[in-house]
Amino acid sequence: MNHSVSTTAIKEPDRPIARRLHDWRVNQGIFLTIMILLLVLGDLQIPYYLLNPDALKTVYSSIPAWYPLYALAGLVSNIAIIIGMWRMKKWSAYLLVVYFASKILVDLIYILPDKQIAVFATTVVGAGLWFWATYRKWELFDR
Repeated sequence: MNHSVSTTAIKEPDRPIARRLHDWRVNQGIFLTIMILLLVLGDLQIPYYLLNPDALKTVYSSIPAWYPLYALAGLVSNIAIIIGMWRMKKWSAYLLVVYFASKILVDLIYILPDKQIAVFATTVVGAGLWFWATYRKWELFDR
C-alpha cells in the first residue's frame, strides 16, 4: 500500500479580497480616486439640466436641438470613464480625451461670450488635472 504524499501541492487561498482591494486603491492613489469621485459628483448635474433646459440658458447663447442627445452621450461616456478609471483601463483615458475634445469644441461654439473664459478655463484645468492624474499612474493601467 502506497501512502506517499501527492506531488500536487494544495495552494493556499489568495490573500483576502479586502487586502487585495486595499493594495489596488493604494496603487491607484488618492489623487486619481478623488478625480473619479469628482467626476461622479459632476455627472449628477446632467439629469437636472436635461430636465430643466432653461437652467442652461444662463451659460449657453443658444441651445441646439441636438444638445440633449449630446448631454446624454456625455453622461454615458462619463459613466464608462468612471468605470474604466476605477478599474484602471487605458481605454478610459482615451475616451476621456475624446470627451474633453468634444466639450471644448461645443463650449467654444455655444457658450455666451461673457462666460467663455470661465467655462474654457475650468475645462482646461479639469483636463490638465485628469492628464496629470492618469500620467502619474499610467504604468498601472492595463488594456
